[in-house]
Amino acid sequence: MYDPDLLEAVDRVTEQYNTIHDEIERIWTQQMVFTWHWWIDLGLAVLPWVLWLIVRDRKNTHRLLYAGLFNAFIATVLCMIGVSQGGWNYNTWLLPFFPEYLPWDWTIMPVGSMLFYQFFPKINPWLKGAVFGAFAAYVVEPVFIWLGFYEPAAWEHHYSLPLYFAIYMAGWWLYTRRFGELAKQR
Repeated sequence: MYDPDLLEAVDRVTEQYNTIHDEIERIWTQQMVFTWHWWIDLGLAVLPWVLWLIVRDRKNTHRLLYAGLFNAFIATVLCMIGVSQGGWNYNTWLLPFFPEYLPWDWTIMPVGSMLFYQFFPKINPWLKGAVFGAFAAYVVEPVFIWLGFYEPAAWEHHYSLPLYFAIYMAGWWLYTRRFGELAKQR
């Protein structure tokens, strides 16, 4: 049997959440959608995928997508944790349903990593991961702050570096696995 006090507390928080979400939707509808920030968000959500579709290595599309979508998932989870814990805030939303910055989590991060995996295959992946992490932490994040999209609170760029590196390397590991060949061996 559930504790009635717990159910009451959950109901109270859910009601507050719904009220806050209604306010987010109002702000998005009246002040965000179709602004220059929103158009850049839309471009960042779509154009990298278009570029990837054009330049991708077609024979490795599935492997690239496995790794890229894994990176997107991990980036989204970490972003949800960071936003919910007050590490940073986003001042723009492509859609009013997510506190995360979807163009970063579901486009820039996975497409950027897939392009790194595909190009310059002879370069050491650890070096490529370090470059990827440093570029994301010390170039992309400051640009997003300058544009007013991203506002760190209790977060600094050097905290991001090992996370971007770890996400990149986990995706690299998935990209280099031959899952189909492993299944055939069983």
